[in-house]
Order: sequence, then structure tokens, then C-alpha cells
Amino acid sequence: MTKSDAIKSVMKDNNGFATWRILYDEIEKYYPKIKDPKDWRAALRGILYRDIKNKKIFKIGFGLFAIDETGASKLEFVDEMVEIETTKFGQVSIRIGQNSFRKKLIDKLKHCPITYLDDQRLLVASHIKPWVFSNSKEKLDVYNGFLFSPLIDKLFDRGLITFNPDKSIAYSPSLSKKNIANLKLENSPYSKLPLEGREGYLEFHRSKVFLNF
Repeated sequence: MTKSDAIKSVMKDNNGFATWRILYDEIEKYYPKIKDPKDWRAALRGILYRDIKNKKIFKIGFGLFAIDETGASKLEFVDEMVEIETTKFGQVSIRIGQNSFRKKLIDKLKHCPITYLDDQRLLVASHIKPWVFSNSKEKLDVYNGFLFSPLIDKLFDRGLITFNPDKSIAYSPSLSKKNIANLKLENSPYSKLPLEGREGYLEFHRSKVFLNF
């Protein structure tokens, strides 16, 4: 099995998709010696980007990768939803139900619990367990979502931040101390973060999306 085949196998195990965290954590199952070199992550990234550049096998979006047999090479994201067209999955519209999901979040949560922004025009309905890994019920479950300001949504969506059970924020080691400081976010727990009913979804985010390296 080649490394590309191993990457593809990991994606198949995850509905045809993978985050960096999933790839790094599960690739060894299919390529046992992948982690022998010290720079194995960089080598794995090189293989993935090479195949994307050559429009083979995979395509890329905001922190997500997918099996691709069309040569399109790039996932198109709209309002943190993704529309994909592949020969394997056919036409998949993942924006279905997004307006309803966002409305339910706004009705229930009112504002971003991190920045306290409450202008609906600037609030993003952010899935905790990404849409592509969720079943039909989870996709529209209001407890699988937070209302975030655009910056917080992007940080969370790309696995650069997550939240601990005590409502404190956790930063990915891949963020520099300078950038963390420039974010000017509190280090104390965010008391308004609505965790009740979201614990399981947030555990998925911490274990499968958050970049803890």
C-alpha cells in the first residue's frame, strides 16, 4: 500500500473526508511505518499536497480533505458549509437545512459567547462536530452548534482553538504566542459558553478536529 492509498483508506473510514487531526491519528493503521522519520507529518503533507496539485485522488477545503475522482482539486465552502460533486457521492448539497439551523441557534443562543457580538448579520452558525462527519440528525441538531463571530468561527472550524470542559479556551500549539496574544482573548473560562447538551459534540471536536500539535 502506498502512502496515498493509506490516506485514501483513512478518508474512506470517515465518510470520504478527513481533518489533519484524523489523518495524523489514524494513518498508522494503514501505513505502520509512517511515523518512523522525525518529520513524518511534513512528509505526509507533502504527499497530500502533491496529489492535490496534480489533481489526483484528493481535494482540499478549510481544514478538510476529501477523496476526489473528478480532478476538481478544491472544495467550495459557503457559510462554513461545503458543496461537493464527485463521481462517488454524486451531487451533495450540504447547505440544505443551514438556514433553519442558523435560525434555531440565533433564537436559542442570541450572541457569540466569546466576543458577545449580537448583530445577527455578523454571527456564524458553527457546527461543533463538522457537518461531513455528522449523521442526518446531528447535522440539524441545535446542540451541535455555537454562534460565533467570524474570527472565532474560523479559529474553531480549522481546529486552532477548542474549549475545555470547564469552558476555558485551548489554543493549538501551531498558533504562535504572538498571534495568541494578538487575539486578546481571555484566559479565564467563558461563563456564557453553552456547554450543556453539547459535551459529546465538543469531545469529538477536541479529539478529531483540534490541532493539538
